[in-house]
Amino acid sequence: MYNITQQEIEDGKGLGGLAYITWIGTLIAYLAGKENRYVLYHVQQGIVLILAFILVAIPFIGWLWGVFCLVCFIIGIINGFGGKVQPLPLIGNIGLKFNLVKPNGEIGQQPPPPPPPAEG
Repeated sequence: MYNITQQEIEDGKGLGGLAYITWIGTLIAYLAGKENRYVLYHVQQGIVLILAFILVAIPFIGWLWGVFCLVCFIIGIINGFGGKVQPLPLIGNIGLKFNLVKPNGEIGQQPPPPPPPAEG
């Protein structure tokens, strides 16, 4: 879907996993890896997980949501360090709406210009 290369995955595994470790880890991963689509994918997922953890403070939702967020946290770290591009359960697709990673596109770069017309 995102056309993430194997090289980007290999280069971004550390930052991809870091993106799930508190908001500071998410921020560091974003700043250090904003040219790597793999890292940005996991930053998106980390942002959603942070927002989901905030809901734990709401008494009505309670401890069950906290357990769910903890499971997502573990899945995210495994995916980030393990080289997987897979959304978190239930909440992961929300992260795709942040559009940090453009499907099948480059980050921060314009597409190459078309070749000049052939003379003849």
